[in-house]
Amino acid sequence: MLGLAACTEKDGVPEVPAELPATGPADPYSDSPSRFGVVHLHAGFNPDPRVIEGTALGEVPARSIHRRCTGWIGEIPDYVLATDTAFLRLHVLGRSREDVSLVVRKPDGSVVCNDDRNGTRDPMVRSDFPIGSTQIWVGVPREGATALYRIGFSEVRWRSSVVPLPDPY
Repeated sequence: MLGLAACTEKDGVPEVPAELPATGPADPYSDSPSRFGVVHLHAGFNPDPRVIEGTALGEVPARSIHRRCTGWIGEIPDYVLATDTAFLRLHVLGRSREDVSLVVRKPDGSVVCNDDRNGTRDPMVRSDFPIGSTQIWVGVPREGATALYRIGFSEVRWRSSVVPLPDPY
């Protein structure tokens, strides 16, 4: 609930406070741009999977986004997923020749993380996604590490092999 600041009057001229008091600590990532761009998706997108790529950076602990996330991520999201329709189930799969993890923060602020899916080094998040902007980080196990990766987005159940590994350095 928003609080209202009181106005006072001095010499017949209303005085309004310059700022309202903060309601809590500022979120350093809430309006972050992304390093590699925006991925626009809507229900029934084609091709499925949609594949993008980038380089993960180990700059800050992933737990800075959520205490249960592991590894190291970039200071700003790698990508922003912009959806104009809600998804009841969307698969987000990371592929790399290195060990990588996924950190996904949805428009409502909830966070989903995954490191190794089903005994592989390929992380996957399968979740509902509301309309809005979702921040996506690809993480690495150590501070200062880097890794080339590809991310696939799909509405259907699929195997890791449909998202090709990135080319070697």
